[in-house]
Amino acid sequence: MKIGRFLVITCLSLFLVIFSWFSLYLTSPSVAQNQPSLPTRLTNGATSTQLSLPDWQRIFFATMPPIQKGGSINIDNKERKWKVGDTPDKYLSLGDIEDALQPSLLSLNSITKTVSNLDLKTVPLNNFPLLGQQTLQNLADVVPNLGQANAELIQPVAALLKTQAPQTNINTPLSKLLAQNQALGELKLNQTNLSSYTIEDIPNVDAVQLSNFTGWQNTLISGVPGLGALPLTEFPIPLAEFGNTFARIDFIWGKAEKRRQRTISGSDVAGFSVPCSDQECPYIELDDLENSGRSKQSQFEGRSWISGKYQQVEGGWGCLEGVNSGKEPTGRLPFGSAFKVVVMEPDEKTDTVNTALFFRFKNICGATPYFIGPVPFLTYKLNAPIFIGTLGSELSQNTYTPNLNSSEVSANVSKTNTVSAFNSAQPNCQSQSSQTANLMALAKSIADTENNGNYNNGNYNDVGAYACTNDRSNCGVSLGKYKFLSYDKYAQEQIQKANGGKEFLAKLSQGYRPNDAEVFQFFPPVAQEDAFQNSIADKINSTSQEIDPVTKKPFSGARLVERVAQKYFGGDSSIVDSDAKDVFGRLSIKNYGEDVLNKYKQNFQGC
Repeated sequence: MKIGRFLVITCLSLFLVIFSWFSLYLTSPSVAQNQPSLPTRLTNGATSTQLSLPDWQRIFFATMPPIQKGGSINIDNKERKWKVGDTPDKYLSLGDIEDALQPSLLSLNSITKTVSNLDLKTVPLNNFPLLGQQTLQNLADVVPNLGQANAELIQPVAALLKTQAPQTNINTPLSKLLAQNQALGELKLNQTNLSSYTIEDIPNVDAVQLSNFTGWQNTLISGVPGLGALPLTEFPIPLAEFGNTFARIDFIWGKAEKRRQRTISGSDVAGFSVPCSDQECPYIELDDLENSGRSKQSQFEGRSWISGKYQQVEGGWGCLEGVNSGKEPTGRLPFGSAFKVVVMEPDEKTDTVNTALFFRFKNICGATPYFIGPVPFLTYKLNAPIFIGTLGSELSQNTYTPNLNSSEVSANVSKTNTVSAFNSAQPNCQSQSSQTANLMALAKSIADTENNGNYNNGNYNDVGAYACTNDRSNCGVSLGKYKFLSYDKYAQEQIQKANGGKEFLAKLSQGYRPNDAEVFQFFPPVAQEDAFQNSIADKINSTSQEIDPVTKKPFSGARLVERVAQKYFGGDSSIVDSDAKDVFGRLSIKNYGEDVLNKYKQNFQGC
C-alpha cells in the first residue's frame, strides 16, 4: 500500500512538473529567443507583454556574427569577395550601406566622440587607406587650413614631396606649391611609406566628412578607423525598427510542406506576399500575440513566413539586378534596407527556428539582390514573439501578383486593346509579336530621359525639389527613380497603401524632405515601378482616343509616343507641343517629347 501510494504521488508530482513546464513554455516570452552572441533588449507590447528585440545600441558591424558562406563577384571591374568567418565590416563598403545609414556624413572626429577607445594619435596612417588614395590637391581642397600650412610641417606630405619631387622647396605653403606646379597636385599620399605616421600627422583631417574624400563609396567599413565599432544606432540614419508589429509563432513546419499562398515573405522587388509552390516550403505560421483565436483575428493571422533557405525570389535593381541570377532568399526588411531578415531552418522536432541576415552590394547605378550571407541572427521557439516590422500593402491581397520589370508588363484587360493599337502602327519599326514590347520601350525611354539619359542611374531613394502647380492647388516633393511629384495620383495610390501613408503625403505637401528610410518605407521600389507603369499605360489609353491638332487624326505612331511623353512631363492637361518648361527649368514640353521619341526609336527592337 505504501509503495503504491508512493508511486501514485510520485507520478502525480511528475505530471504537475511537466504540465507546469509546458504551460510556461507556451506563455513565457523569456524562452522565445536564444542568441547569446547578439545583445537584445526588452520592450513592452500592447498588453504589457515584454518583447525582445536586438539591442542595436550594443551591436557593431565588427562584432556581428561571422558569415557562414564565402563568395566573390566582379562589380565595376573590381572584385568584391567575402570569406567564411568574416564579419560584415570586412566585406561591406560605405556605398553598400549609404542609403540605409548614410555613413558619408560622418568624420573621424564624430566617430571618436562615440568610440571612446579610438585615439587618432596612435592610429597608423596606413590604417586609413582612403586617405592614402587622395591627391595632394584634394587634401588641400577638403582639409581645413591644410593649404595654408607649410608643406614641411605636414610630415607625410613632406616625405611624399621629398621622394617624388626632391627639387621642391617644401618650406612653402602647400596651396602655393600646388599652384606653381599642377603636377604636384596629382601625387597621391600613398606614393610614400605611411606606416610611420599617424592620422593626426595631417592636421584637421579628422574634421573632414567621409563624403569629401574621393572614392569613399568603395571603402570598406573596416577601412575607416573606428567605424566598425560604431553602434548601429549612432550612424547619421540610426538603425531601428520599421513599424511596431509583432506576431506569435503559432506553428513551425518542416520541409514536407508545399503550396503556401498567404505569406508575408518576399522582397522589395517582388513584394512581401510571394507564395511558395511546387517545392519544399518550410515555414513558420503566425498568429496574434494574445493567442485569442478566432475571436480576435489580426490581419496576418494564419499567414506564413517561408524559409529563405528553400525559396528564392526576385531581387536587386538597376545595373546589378542580374547578379546571382537576380535571386535572393525570401524574407522581410523589418529593420530597413541595410540587410534582410530570413527564416532559415524550421525544425518540427525541437519546435525551433533560426533566422539569418543577408546583405547586398550597391553602386551608383543599382543594387545586387540580398544574397550575401547567411549571418546568424536570432533563434526562436514555438509560441515566441517575432518582430514583423511594417505591415503595408502586401497584406491587402491574398496572393502575390508579379510586379513589372524589364521583361514583364502588367497590361490588364481594360488596357489590352489600347496597347495593341499602340503596337500596331509604329514608324520605321518591324512588326512585333509581343503585345507589350512597345509599351516597355516607351516606359524605358521616358525613364532614360528622367535620369539624364541613363535608365540605370535612377535612384529609388532620390528626394528632389519641392514644387507646386501654377495655381498652387497641389504641392509636393519629387520622389524616387521616376521623379514622381508626391501629388501625382499614381504615386499617391501607392503611398496611401502603406500604414501612415496619408499622413506622410500631408507632410510632403508642406515641403517636408524625407530621408532614405522613409522613402523606402512609404514608396519602395516595387511601388514606384507599379506607379510608373500604371501611369504610362493610362496615358496611352487616353491619348490614343484624342485628336492630334497637327494631323487632325487620333494620335498614333510617333505622335502617340511624343504626346504620351509630353503628358508625363507636363501633365495630362498640358498643351500639345507647348514650349512651356516645368518649374525645374528643364526641356520644354515639346522638346521633352522629341527627346523621348528619339530614345524610343533606339530602345524598341526593330526601330
